[in-house]
Amino acid sequence: MLYRAPSRIPGEDPHTTTSDTARRIARIGALTTGLLFTAWVVDYIDRLVIALALPDIGKAFHADKTEQGLVVTVFFIAYMACQVPGGLLADRFGSRPMMVIALIAWSLFTGFTGLVAAFAVLLLVRILFGISEGIFPGASIKALSERTLPSRRGAAIGTMLSSNSLGAALAPLIAAPAMALVGWRNTFLLVAGLGLVMAVILWRFLPRKLNREELGGTPVKAESSADTATQKPVPSWTLLRTPAMWKFAALLGGGNIVAYGLLTWVPSYFMDVRHVQLADTGWLAAIPWFVAAAATVLGGWLFDRYFHDRARLMVVPSFVLGGIFIGLMMVAHSTAAFTTYLTIGNAIMALPTMAVMGLPLRVLPTRIVGTGMGLLNLGGQLAGAITPLVMGFLVDRFSYTVAFGFMLVGVLASITGALWVPQTTDQFARSAPAGLLQAA
Repeated sequence: MLYRAPSRIPGEDPHTTTSDTARRIARIGALTTGLLFTAWVVDYIDRLVIALALPDIGKAFHADKTEQGLVVTVFFIAYMACQVPGGLLADRFGSRPMMVIALIAWSLFTGFTGLVAAFAVLLLVRILFGISEGIFPGASIKALSERTLPSRRGAAIGTMLSSNSLGAALAPLIAAPAMALVGWRNTFLLVAGLGLVMAVILWRFLPRKLNREELGGTPVKAESSADTATQKPVPSWTLLRTPAMWKFAALLGGGNIVAYGLLTWVPSYFMDVRHVQLADTGWLAAIPWFVAAAATVLGGWLFDRYFHDRARLMVVPSFVLGGIFIGLMMVAHSTAAFTTYLTIGNAIMALPTMAVMGLPLRVLPTRIVGTGMGLLNLGGQLAGAITPLVMGFLVDRFSYTVAFGFMLVGVLASITGALWVPQTTDQFARSAPAGLLQAA
């Protein structure tokens, strides 16, 4: 069941004005968004330091590009496998404790990455790292959904997820000089401390959840074949039987083929093909993601304002144009041209991030949003499990140009997926089991 925000909170103190209540709710939403934005930045920094370290890891363990890709792939396999379980755990035990546990655990395994002495042990540590990070996404989106109004949730989550691009930009800027000064192993030990500090901050300062009256008033029943208002809500795992969620998961996976291809292999490309020094590689790898972070925020606002029930009008043109710039990037003859085409294409494809995720977030009740976002992210991380290994293999057998061409598969998948997924809340609700979308 979906909710519209009330003009006055039922049962509130008559001396408390609507404007006072609105300001309090806005403060809770803003503080939550800021804290989770920062936690996601730390998540991506810890996750993506590995991209700058791959050349050194290859030398240390005599690993070719395919094996270097495997280091990234095993993380994503574990991360992907924990998306739905992580969401279920957040729905069962609460978002705050699951986020803090995830932060502490992944910080420890980030540090352990710098201590391993054998390639097989490195793979094991990265698997455990993936498990630890895998329980965070569903919990964090649940936490934000519990503390923001439905009418503001798209923009809030768009802002939070723009941290992915910012983290992707900051990771090379932090890792490159650190590796130049203290080596790749000590760099992992240094960045591990970020997550431990963030765990303390999140536990201490995350504000309370909005209560049911604050979250919304007048129920708006989604059109379906059964009247869910009189039924007891069904268990959250029933969401796995909702075809629309799997379609959105596949759509997200298409876009992530491009994102994880760029994140994993662009730094190595700069060093191997363009012969850019490590410190300069950090800056060049960061520029596209700073721009993408701004594009994600802008895209969240555009989706909330103009594309609520017509997301494909945002997704399809963005990926068509983005794909053109990826093609230009592949044939660029200079480092400057490569970076320019990469930056423009990446920003264009970052715009519809919330168009991909917005409808499920709008429809799913807070009680099951952790499971829902875990399922959605499952498709996204399948791309992370496939792309680094496949592209590493293509680099070994052919070239970086051929490897980057694999990302066009993701562009085509996103365009196809956008034409396949439901566009309105009614279309989404018709594919859900009866009682699933009830709020209580």
